[in-house]
Amino acid sequence: MKNKMSLEQMVEYMKSNNSNVPDWLLDINRLNSGAELSRDEMLEYAEFFCSQARSVEALTYLIECEKRFGLAANGEHIFVHGNVIMQIDKGVIETLLQCQIEAPILEKRSADRYISVMQFYLGDRLKREQEGSTWMIDFIDDVLISGSQFLISSEIPPAKEMH
Repeated sequence: MKNKMSLEQMVEYMKSNNSNVPDWLLDINRLNSGAELSRDEMLEYAEFFCSQARSVEALTYLIECEKRFGLAANGEHIFVHGNVIMQIDKGVIETLLQCQIEAPILEKRSADRYISVMQFYLGDRLKREQEGSTWMIDFIDDVLISGSQFLISSEIPPAKEMH
């Protein structure tokens, strides 16, 4: 049987453990009122949600890598492809997600801002739970494999034009 926290306990927990929670989300009176979110609050919540989802995805990936590859001698997480072993951490995976997933969504759906990114993370998590999808793990693997192939190749990609 799971222990359920009261709303007050959840707010106290968030206040003590997470400094980037929007203030309005920590206001018990506001939460109990059932008031609808303004557009700005929805956007702020979506951005907060995405930072949390990104962190969860990064940690999930690190756990998956530990199962597949073990840990480095220094106890850090690694990704292995062929004869390339890369040390990775939560920050590396979070940056990868921001650049490879979130940035293209934000560019394509700029008016929605993080709402579209939030929908993406929720949809991927739902597919993982309902269908056993490994899309996120496979995607991160592919990005890291491309990076490892670049590291061992002698090819230098053409410079991008800066405007």
